[in-house]
Amino acid sequence: MGLEARKGQPVGVLVGNAFLRDQSGRLILKQGRPLPDTVAGPRMLGTTAPSWTGGLSNSVHVGWFEVSALLTARVGGRLFSASNYWGATSGSLDETSFRPDTGLLIVGVDAATGNANTQHVTTEDYYHALRAIPERWVYDANVIKLREAKVSVNLPLRAVPGFRTQAIRASFIGRNLMMWTKVPNIDPETVVSGIGVQGFELGQLPTTRSVGFQITVTP
Repeated sequence: MGLEARKGQPVGVLVGNAFLRDQSGRLILKQGRPLPDTVAGPRMLGTTAPSWTGGLSNSVHVGWFEVSALLTARVGGRLFSASNYWGATSGSLDETSFRPDTGLLIVGVDAATGNANTQHVTTEDYYHALRAIPERWVYDANVIKLREAKVSVNLPLRAVPGFRTQAIRASFIGRNLMMWTKVPNIDPETVVSGIGVQGFELGQLPTTRSVGFQITVTP
């Protein structure tokens, strides 16, 4: 798996071996296992640059109360996840827990006969075969996040005896509360937000979720 700069393409092109397929797009299997397309060689599996990024914020005031929220989105681009690659091929992810005694029957055609595959393969052998096929571990990097949510109460104190302040504001604040993405097990944002090599997820820690309380006094 590699990252290249190609003429006419956005900066950062993911390059690696794809699945070997026939002209109809069906997987070509050998002894029930998928094969990498070593004949065509490494190909472009996607670009790391997003199509667009943006955010939406809004706040609502009702009497003394205020509720506000911020959503951010990153749409487009792809990433390679080494965490999913090593986790699956070593058998430590949940997706590898299905291990029937009869083995897995992968849909495709047999490389030797050209007929539909009828040979079962163990879960271990299947995932070991995927080590040579980076395409399996390239994902769409789309992600939407509830970046921040805040609930505040504004209490005017000018009419209260003994208080010299005009108002006090109490707020509950949550950051990075929810995330919507189809990339399993990781936070796509950690791949594209750091400096250095883009588009490769190599075990980065996910974005921290936090909840806090704030008091603001207006003199």
